[in-house]
Amino acid sequence: MCRLSIIIPLCADDEVFEDTLVSVLQHRPIESEVIVVHSQEYADPYELRGEVCFVRAANNAGPVGMVNAGCRAARGEILHVIQPGVLAWNCWTEIALKPFEDLQVGAVAPLTVDAGDPNLVVAAGLRYTRGGRRLLHAAGRRVSDCRRLFQRPILGPAFSAGFYRRWIWEAIGGFCEQLDGTWTDADFALSLQSLGYRSVLEPACVVRSAVAMACHAESFCSGQRAERVFWRHAAAQGWLASLITHPGTILGAVLRDWKHPRAYLHVLGRCAALFGLPAHLAHAAHVRQAVELFLLEHPPTAATPPPAYGERRTNRYRDAA
Repeated sequence: MCRLSIIIPLCADDEVFEDTLVSVLQHRPIESEVIVVHSQEYADPYELRGEVCFVRAANNAGPVGMVNAGCRAARGEILHVIQPGVLAWNCWTEIALKPFEDLQVGAVAPLTVDAGDPNLVVAAGLRYTRGGRRLLHAAGRRVSDCRRLFQRPILGPAFSAGFYRRWIWEAIGGFCEQLDGTWTDADFALSLQSLGYRSVLEPACVVRSAVAMACHAESFCSGQRAERVFWRHAAAQGWLASLITHPGTILGAVLRDWKHPRAYLHVLGRCAALFGLPAHLAHAAHVRQAVELFLLEHPPTAATPPPAYGERRTNRYRDAA
């Protein structure tokens, strides 16, 4: 087993993907493996098969499914997901691995800056409101003005680039493939947080985004996904505060785009997601049971430390269930 597995899904045009791959190969540490996941044939014009592990995903695999396929093939203790269009920089992984020395850190978010303007923050991890809104932390701010913002807690890494403990990814069951890349990161981070683990931002770990960060434009599907994530984690976030603030979040989504039909389709999508409410509410219990079963089958070691299963974790999940 190596220390780090770097996973790049080939879900963009070849030029954008190859820019990311070249930057990773130029700056990766020695004790690491690079995994490229593709769902269609890839010609490998640079003959990298001896240096890169190519993994074939199902033909109909989406971006989340491709990342999961790469994580399943990985051998590293730490999984690093980096999307096409995100460019690696000097020592970016060495800096990101240091926070994992704290056994309660389950994920690390790098600082993503604009490739054309390195002083412009694209994302410094995720934030998530109790009402159910996903936000890119510090997006649009100047790096030089964000010292205090970088000290604030984050929910987890954005799906564009993030580091995760492999055993926690396995125990939770990977990234949810029913959600797209703009919601599966929040869903995973919320599950990790409910288990009692922390995600941290490492602002000295810098990656550069050469493409615009994906935004979840309001639509029927975005409404479904947002509502599914909200009800899956509302209990762990606190029922009272979640239910009080949730209507305001929905109203805000409408008001931000009220002139366009997509805002109202977004609300319809949220309503449609309520038909699966029992399954959403059972999510916390399912995650807790899956992690407990995983730990029984894989006794903790230095690489898979015990989660210090105390009353706080168990009670939070019992309440959520």
